[in-house]
Amino acid sequence: MRAPAAALAIVLLSVLLSPLGRELYVGDETKYSQVVREMRAGSFFLPTLNGSPFTHKPPLHFWAVDLLTYVFGVFSIWPFVLPSLISFALLLVLMHRFGGPFAAFVCGTSLLMWGSAQTARMDVAFAALLALAAYRIHRADGALPIAAGVATGFAFLVKGPMAPVIILALFAFESFHRKRKPNAKDALALLPMLLLPLLWLVPAIVIGGEPYWREIFYKQTVGRAVGAWVHKSPPWFYLVRAPLTLMPWFFLAVAALIRRRDDERSRFAISWILAVLVPYTLLSSKLDVYMIAMLPAVALLIARYVDGGDDAWGRRANVIMLSLLAIIGAAGLFVQPHHIKEEDGALIARLDVRALFAILLVAAIVAMVITLRGRLAMSTLATGLVLVVTLGYAAIALVPLANEMASTRPLVSALATKPIPRAQIALFMCPHLWVRGMDPSLSRARHLDAEELHSANARVIVTRRKDAEKIADVLQGYRRTGELRMIGKWFDVYEPSHD
Repeated sequence: MRAPAAALAIVLLSVLLSPLGRELYVGDETKYSQVVREMRAGSFFLPTLNGSPFTHKPPLHFWAVDLLTYVFGVFSIWPFVLPSLISFALLLVLMHRFGGPFAAFVCGTSLLMWGSAQTARMDVAFAALLALAAYRIHRADGALPIAAGVATGFAFLVKGPMAPVIILALFAFESFHRKRKPNAKDALALLPMLLLPLLWLVPAIVIGGEPYWREIFYKQTVGRAVGAWVHKSPPWFYLVRAPLTLMPWFFLAVAALIRRRDDERSRFAISWILAVLVPYTLLSSKLDVYMIAMLPAVALLIARYVDGGDDAWGRRANVIMLSLLAIIGAAGLFVQPHHIKEEDGALIARLDVRALFAILLVAAIVAMVITLRGRLAMSTLATGLVLVVTLGYAAIALVPLANEMASTRPLVSALATKPIPRAQIALFMCPHLWVRGMDPSLSRARHLDAEELHSANARVIVTRRKDAEKIADVLQGYRRTGELRMIGKWFDVYEPSHD
């Protein structure tokens, strides 16, 4: 068992590479940084964003980040990524105990899980708490123990009401498979599952009032369930996206599903997969990242299959995946800049980017040789390490490039040179500012809507170029003095014409 242990050690160490140099990236991460800054300013119990209650997620994750900022500082990456990194490590320990080293390895090398472990998001913590609840149900022979209810209650406080939905669905599937009727003892687990969130939710509603209640219930709960809050997708969305969300284990998961053993652990893994897949499929709002909660179950199913001994179908499944990865690597080496649109075409010609594809190609070929000559267990370890090695290189060599492209560093650099009070900087349709070591005074730059800009008397206005027409009347008294590019979009800097 030395090879699986060594492979797991590599996986655990690999997720520490990008935080050594990366910034928070535009999107949820920079938005969460603003939430945390406002928590430190006095909105700890009831998180806000730009002064308005932030109801998109419950507060437990933000509480953890906020407390860590008192140790590391607001403009250190560690308070933001440590919750995910710690959750990732604990999840792998749990999966090792649940299904052995291959369950931990497959879970940890699932691209969605591995990548999320290095972010400021709460998805890995959510998946780890749900995995703990599932583990306790399995240990209780399908019953619903109080420990599972506690874990689910904390998962609710991390990401919302889908936690009890998933665990209760798992309990229902297991009760059906085992022909077991729920009893009063099972109902006791509902108390911590519901009371833990209510310990925060009831005071939050009292403080926030009726508008806060409406925001939580109608928009964030009912709205996500029946409306197109993010985007409306067909019921087969997750099935079509499975090759990506299960990367690099899609084909091996199919083999494991078809050739699975008819034993308790395999059946439980399938119940767990359905408990995640069915509720999320019924929701109108669908995103790939929601499937992180399913990855431990898929890992458990694959591990049971791999532990069952060598199987040619499993090795063939890995060969298919490795062939696709090799093709991607080869394509990245030979594609030319003129094949890529706009400014991004120049990226493919960079030597460090070409090296990424070369590493992917070589690693896939080496893993293919191991697969063709070895047994399924070694093939699985080799397949899982291909993307870890490739993206580990990217975390070392390409993070500086990613910082320039995906963080707010270009905007922060542009604003840092402006010798004006920071409160006179107005940001319209711009991401929230955050880079390592940022001048804290830049946090006073204001995010304003079109109506607020009329009375802002801003000395500097930054707007996303495609949204400039929305504030054309405000910009009449300004001239464009600069431009910058972030996340593939252009932003313009305006200053008063009379200056």
